[in-house]
Amino acid sequence: MTRARWTYMLRLLRRDPDRIRMDRLADYMREFAKLLGTENQPMFRGIRSASTGIQAAIPPAHQRAAYIRLRTARSTPDSKGAPALRAIETMMAEDRIKRAEMLDAKRTIVFLLDAPAVNDPVKAQIQQAGTVDGTITGIVGADDTMHLHLRDYLGRDLRLVVRNEDLARQLLSHFRLGVVRVFIHGTWIRTEHGWIPETSKCTVDRFEALEDTSPLEIFNAICAIPGNGWKDLPDADAAWRELRGIQ
Repeated sequence: MTRARWTYMLRLLRRDPDRIRMDRLADYMREFAKLLGTENQPMFRGIRSASTGIQAAIPPAHQRAAYIRLRTARSTPDSKGAPALRAIETMMAEDRIKRAEMLDAKRTIVFLLDAPAVNDPVKAQIQQAGTVDGTITGIVGADDTMHLHLRDYLGRDLRLVVRNEDLARQLLSHFRLGVVRVFIHGTWIRTEHGWIPETSKCTVDRFEALEDTSPLEIFNAICAIPGNGWKDLPDADAAWRELRGIQ
């Protein structure tokens, strides 16, 4: 019996490959690799049509680890693979893909992926310039349009457009190195946490690296100023987090 060329397949149901942009397909492939664990050496084995099936092969020595990572990604929210699983489901919601399957080499369903509900039949949006603060987690793209991945203080993964190669290189030099403030313009949408840049609809104009100073250090400095109201609070840091809605 011929052995399957692939170990796992992420199958996006009711969406053929020719209806997905190449850069978007690359986003799914990247998160699929993270879900399997890049340390488990997943290798691309092709795209299956009739729905979009992204196939990956895992070396035998790493298959047990990849299997455990997949299982815990679904069952344990703080496991290593869980962020990638959530990222895939979020992208599915953005692309209006309701369901996907994770299949093993025997075509047995390991688990199903369901896109979270999208509550924007009438989406509130505006065109404006603004800033977002966060940690750079990646830059994807090899042509004139690249995508900056930024994780903000609420743990949201924002995707912004970069159209300048020199700017992209400067941003990449700050990969996971503290917090940056990014100046952008484009379409913003309203969410339960306020206005945020719409995915891939805001362009980066410039950025600046912020001082790596904790809120506690800042409040200690503020509280040292005579007559400042923050000094009378038993826990200024906790009060600030409550005001900002940060858990």
